[in-house]
Amino acid sequence: MAVVNRGNVVLQPTYFTSSVYIKALREDITTLVHNFHEQYKEDSTKPFALFKSLWNAQGWKWMHFKVFDSRARDTFLSVTFRLFLERMVKTEAPFTRTVALFALYTFFNTQPTGSAPTLRGLSHIPIPIDHYTTLIGLPGMLSSAYLAPLQPYVSYVVSALVNAQAFYLLPSSELGAQNPRDLPREIFVEEGLIDSNQPQGKGHQSKRDKVIKARTALDAVGRWLAQTPSDTGTGPTLSQYKAQKAQLLKEMGGETDGLEEASEGVVQRLREAQEEQGGDVEGWAGLARVHAASSTAGRLLGLLEQ
Repeated sequence: MAVVNRGNVVLQPTYFTSSVYIKALREDITTLVHNFHEQYKEDSTKPFALFKSLWNAQGWKWMHFKVFDSRARDTFLSVTFRLFLERMVKTEAPFTRTVALFALYTFFNTQPTGSAPTLRGLSHIPIPIDHYTTLIGLPGMLSSAYLAPLQPYVSYVVSALVNAQAFYLLPSSELGAQNPRDLPREIFVEEGLIDSNQPQGKGHQSKRDKVIKARTALDAVGRWLAQTPSDTGTGPTLSQYKAQKAQLLKEMGGETDGLEEASEGVVQRLREAQEEQGGDVEGWAGLARVHAASSTAGRLLGLLEQ
């Protein structure tokens, strides 16, 4: 009887661009930022050594050995680096950007070499040029007393990555030059994976269409908030705001996960901003109000109604 070797299970590249991987890794990165923040408040004398111990303790050092197939590994590496980079954009708090930079630097420089069999690595990290400019300017954002201990380490890491020519510059992020353009590309539902850019049957909107509608409604709310009495004569009313809010939630079709994550992110950034200024976070009434609003239906959209 012929002996048949059992085949190896290989993850397809689409797994790493799907909501299954993207959502889990985003949550892990958020946990890494939060845990480092908590320990940094206790001891900020050696921030990078603190980060490395946390990186190892949480199992990040094993990430490279989770994928061995070359084709899947290409996607795994590019998507993972991209998710670190998305936490370094200018809308993120300087502290969060610093932790994401440490993570990207560590992940990039711990790619296995000399292994047998050889594991495919990534020599250049694609990054939109506007995000690259923001990254280069990060050391200058760490001038407050709370963040000052991080500054020399961030300066060194940025210089090391630039000198190693680690980045592959892409056109500005608004042009959507990254591949895939948006993450996640595939959305996991109970029946399996679907392409988020394709309609799911006659009369149904694709995930992308829903996102576009939600963003349009959100922009409308933003324009309303930007109005002043001189623009309208009397200024916007609460009833107008509620109408805009209802339209936004309707367009999102009940899918408020992204809105909830954004709300939690706002609260976290406010906490970091207050600490950077040396304020008493627990006694800051404004933060308490925002935190309370983020816990209600409609999340932070209910803030102006309080």
